[in-house]
Amino acid sequence: MRRFLAGGWVFLLLLTGCADGKEPTAATSSGLNLTPQQKRLTATEVDEVAALVPERVRRAGVLHIGGTIDNTPPLSCYATDNKTPIGFELDIAVLVAGVMGLKPDREITSWENMFLGVDSGKYDVAFSNISVTEERMKTYDFASYRRDRLGFEAREGSDLKVDEPADLAGKSVALASGSTQEKIMLEWSAENREAGRPAIDIQYYQKASDYYLALQSGRVDVYVGPSSSVVYHAETTGQTELVGVVDSVTDTIDSQVGAMSRKNDGTAKAVAAAVNELIRDGKYQKVLDRWGLGDQKISESLVNPSVGEGA
Repeated sequence: MRRFLAGGWVFLLLLTGCADGKEPTAATSSGLNLTPQQKRLTATEVDEVAALVPERVRRAGVLHIGGTIDNTPPLSCYATDNKTPIGFELDIAVLVAGVMGLKPDREITSWENMFLGVDSGKYDVAFSNISVTEERMKTYDFASYRRDRLGFEAREGSDLKVDEPADLAGKSVALASGSTQEKIMLEWSAENREAGRPAIDIQYYQKASDYYLALQSGRVDVYVGPSSSVVYHAETTGQTELVGVVDSVTDTIDSQVGAMSRKNDGTAKAVAAAVNELIRDGKYQKVLDRWGLGDQKISESLVNPSVGEGA
């Protein structure tokens, strides 16, 4: 039996663009700072956490961080100058580095090269809305830091509501390949077929500009992606609407977002300890609230969390 949790949604309305082609403004009505001058939260070294940092990283004094930017605020985007990376993913990485007593050095790269960079040791860790899955944990270690929630976005006035697989039977859905949403939509599609309903027509895109063009042109009925980014896009463009939010939970997936590092090199343990220190001192909640992600908080960071842990 598939385990499914529909999530209630509370979100601060983000009313201005983040490198989205609109005339930039300094902040939203909720106080969201989108300028290059971020006044980012900082953290100081905690000896107990620093002692867990692998020796090679501690000697270097720098945490090399890989990450992507696909202009999907509030997770990761460019500021109003269209060149300065900002967003929750960068903020949490900077805080973690501070607790570890390290200088953060974040490099923007592609999704594929981020994994290769962790493999090669170019990056000590990757922060980029990476879902923790059983398959990925075979190759990498993860330290969880946020719940993974999915949002469904349709054209304005579509009258669609998505709460369960039957709502997408026979519908075309745009998503990114290799993602948690792909795994879940494949399971939903299979459940529809087993129930005698039409399967979901899954269509793959890798760039935000591509799947939103497909949505606006009518080539697809729905886009599914990180809920925070879906809400932001719908509110700022006025052309689409949020038609459903679910937790990434099925029989085989109970996904959290985690910082990814090489298998068994000790980095994930240090990152989890740093996140737990941030939870304890309140900075974790502050950075979530800063980007409107308060409903995605976890109570404890875990290394390679199994299904049902760390909610």
